[in-house]
Amino acid sequence: MEISDNLFDFIEKYSQENPIKLRLKRFENLNFDLSFAIDQIESRQKIKNKLPLWNQNKKLLFPSVLSAEQASSEITAKYKQDIIGSRYKSICDLTGGLGVDSYYFAASAEKVTYVERYPLYCNVAKYNFSILQKNNIQIVCSDSLKFILGCNIKFDAFYIDPARRNSENKRLYDLRDCEPNIIELQDILLEKAPVILLKASPMIDISRAIQDLKFVKEVYVISVKNECKELFFVINNHFIEGEISINCVNLNPVKQPDNYIFTLKDEKNISLLQPITSVRSYLYEPNSSILKAGAFKSVAISFSISKIHKNSHLYTSDKFVANFPGRVFIVKEIMPFSGKALKKLYAQYPSANITVRNFPMTAEELRRKSKIKDGGNIYIFATTLCPDKKIFIICEKIINV
Repeated sequence: MEISDNLFDFIEKYSQENPIKLRLKRFENLNFDLSFAIDQIESRQKIKNKLPLWNQNKKLLFPSVLSAEQASSEITAKYKQDIIGSRYKSICDLTGGLGVDSYYFAASAEKVTYVERYPLYCNVAKYNFSILQKNNIQIVCSDSLKFILGCNIKFDAFYIDPARRNSENKRLYDLRDCEPNIIELQDILLEKAPVILLKASPMIDISRAIQDLKFVKEVYVISVKNECKELFFVINNHFIEGEISINCVNLNPVKQPDNYIFTLKDEKNISLLQPITSVRSYLYEPNSSILKAGAFKSVAISFSISKIHKNSHLYTSDKFVANFPGRVFIVKEIMPFSGKALKKLYAQYPSANITVRNFPMTAEELRRKSKIKDGGNIYIFATTLCPDKKIFIICEKIINV
């Protein structure tokens, strides 16, 4: 890895160029690795929104484009730092990668150990942490399993973000398929630290993961701008029995996060009243973290709102509920689903945002059949009302709630 002013000048000069086209051009008399330089350009284009502070620092480097793609975003890494606070003095990051999580953990912990098997990643991490003036991060170039088996150091916590792609670059969702296999490693890890902090795909089943793992104390379902990004498990070997806290959070760079906390036990034991058979003045759609976590009954009880159908996951009320963790709408009109209704919808609302919940057609199919264009201030929910009535709910979104 050769670093020079010419390298950074090249990156800056061609920062807006298409990396594919750059790789086809001929450049002469370069005193740096051209492929590495173009990787920097492509990486920065990919992390521009995900890692804005890193992107602003023109001296930082990226070991590969893949490392930029797979790295935690700044907003989720900072949130994980806030979760752990100053609870752990020493944290070992067993899947170092680009080092974003290690960097943020180092802001709270006294010492962070970054473990990564690829030498280039380690060299870049050492360089980046120096540029970022993080002097409490130790770099260890080793396979995580070899490091664990040969390590005599006790840590307060292990952090692990298993690789979720196989050798053919296909996505993996089961914890057993990811590398390293946390299910197999858990007992070994807990011999050397009382806590494991596990980042996992938002696609995995939370209940199954809790069953597969041991001593799960907390689960965080983390979304950014209402898109579910990751699951974060806090595993503590002192937590033998008790109610597991499920924390649903929706992060947004320009507003305070939405938080909703419940337990799977409470959700299971709630006897929800029969869903109502009419839609009231207000419609509520929980954010993606709540829907992923499955707090379908809990959220209705917490905010005194009524579910319109057991499988629709939309809620309604006569009175406006402030601080609801999701989108809130004023209901304008209800239409029974039919071919005539589609024509009427188009005549009244040629442009609208269409969402489908528990409905036999997709949003794309409805848009194609109705010819309604995407966009505007009108929102149309195609859904099912109790007992089994297919309807359109036409509404307007309440902003800043």
